[in-house]
Amino acid sequence: MEELVDIAEREVTSAASAAGLVQAIEYHDQFRHCENDPEATELIVAALREQGVLSGDVSFPMRGSEDFGRFGDGAKSAMFLLGSGIDSPKLHNPDFDFPDDLIEIGARCFASILRGLNY
Repeated sequence: MEELVDIAEREVTSAASAAGLVQAIEYHDQFRHCENDPEATELIVAALREQGVLSGDVSFPMRGSEDFGRFGDGAKSAMFLLGSGIDSPKLHNPDFDFPDDLIEIGARCFASILRGLNY
């Protein structure tokens, strides 16, 4: 991320300079990326399989990490999401209504994850 930010800042500075403009860059709402630990991911995938929950590709990037990236500072971590279906409004849409049916599935998945931990 730092490399991408550096490149973007240099491009902005260069373009502004070439056009005779003064530029300023400010950042708001910065957050760390979430990088799933391979062991934690394996544990989650095994728990989902145990519970009969279909899982998709866990290697594609997504923007839903927000503050979750900080969990990896103190422990091996991985993030997974229980989808509410393709016909459901997206999570932060005002029309989103959490499907209560996911509560039981999510609780079973977390219980399986906990049983799979080696302390």
